[in-house]
Amino acid sequence: MDFETVIKGGTINTVESSFVADIGITGGKVAAIGSDLGGIEVIDASGLQVIPGAIDVHTHFATEVGGHRTADDYESGSRAAAVGGITSFINFAFQQPGHSLQQAVDLEHQMAAGRSYLDFGVHAVVTDPTAVNLDSELRQLAERGVTSLKVFTAVEGFQLHRQQILEVLEAAARARMIVAVHAEDGPLVNHLTGKLLAEGKRSVAHLPDARPPESEAAATSLVSQYAGMVGCPVYFVHLSCRKALDAVREARRQGIRVYVETRPAYLFLDRSRYELPNFEGNKFVCWPPLRGLDDQTALWEGLRNGEIQTYATDHTTWMASEKIRPDLSFQDIPGGVANVQTSVGMLFNEGVRKGRISMRRFIEVTSANPARLFGMWPQKGTIAVGSDADITMIDPQHEIQIVASEMESRSDFDPYEAWRGTGWPVFTMSRGGVVVRNGKVVAKPGLGRPLQRLRYEAL
Repeated sequence: MDFETVIKGGTINTVESSFVADIGITGGKVAAIGSDLGGIEVIDASGLQVIPGAIDVHTHFATEVGGHRTADDYESGSRAAAVGGITSFINFAFQQPGHSLQQAVDLEHQMAAGRSYLDFGVHAVVTDPTAVNLDSELRQLAERGVTSLKVFTAVEGFQLHRQQILEVLEAAARARMIVAVHAEDGPLVNHLTGKLLAEGKRSVAHLPDARPPESEAAATSLVSQYAGMVGCPVYFVHLSCRKALDAVREARRQGIRVYVETRPAYLFLDRSRYELPNFEGNKFVCWPPLRGLDDQTALWEGLRNGEIQTYATDHTTWMASEKIRPDLSFQDIPGGVANVQTSVGMLFNEGVRKGRISMRRFIEVTSANPARLFGMWPQKGTIAVGSDADITMIDPQHEIQIVASEMESRSDFDPYEAWRGTGWPVFTMSRGGVVVRNGKVVAKPGLGRPLQRLRYEAL
């Protein structure tokens, strides 16, 4: 029997095992795994690491913040993600004041239609719970495959107060949905920011003092306790520091269902970037801000030992001119950086190649765990008969240097400019279709479909 496509002779890696074999693909699905498989198209994977396609569950494509829209939309963002070895992503649908969550999801689907190279989902961001009947809204969202929410405990325009957070968590528990949380203590951040600005401390060097680890830890602890009381699983996005991870550990000791994501910026950059001259440090603003080396050590250990479940980018891009402006105080600089094209390769280099994490942990945090938590397993997140043929191949000998002008993002700078490594994604397949071959996009936009996600699966 000849399959439509056969990936031949690569080292297949899953969370269960690693072995050399062929993969037969038909109808967008993995149809067979074995030896000497025949196919109409044969892709030689000799010497390559064949892994389940990475799933980035935290992107901000075509997102408006403070009246500004991100540099990357669904077309450029998904193209960059595909080149980086990502095969699916989940973007955020922000509820507008007075509008429903359904309307927010509809708008995201409209912006993505015909533009995404990759399958995509959305998290519904609750910013105005008073505008909707939460039970009715969440039931309808779940029926259309939107099975996760997000709330903010800080950030003007998005932040909910405590009673609202409790109400959202309780309604989500009834709907059997998982809630992602941006955890910083809004009142503390506002207080510290006001104090610093009143003292004339406006530069980006003061950003870490306005949003300290104590703020993140306090919000993480509070929301964990709320979640435990109402029985809702929570997922803390972009965890950045040891103190917040300590708060998670304490919640778990109490039996509370808490999951953790960290992002590349916190593993590969530190707060010394904010000391760069000529406003260059502005480029690295993100919320929470970059932390110290001890926090970086804690995050790597959390990835290694399983305390951190996922690795996602929080890809939020701007043009340099929007960030490097002398008239902006640290609180006014748009937050976020590019990451979807670099995240998988950098984690392979700095994690797997350097022995910080195993190949199994690499696959768990980039693919399997995101799929389980956000209702895609086993359709995605693994290489198994019957699963979608979402496959990434890494060439362990491929040398790379990051050059911003050569990246797919529409942003005109890259936070990892000049970084060098060996071992990089070179091939990306989505539902059996080749999107990236030898590091180059060979498909057209519009291949991506909206994900019909199930309820989360406890890890």
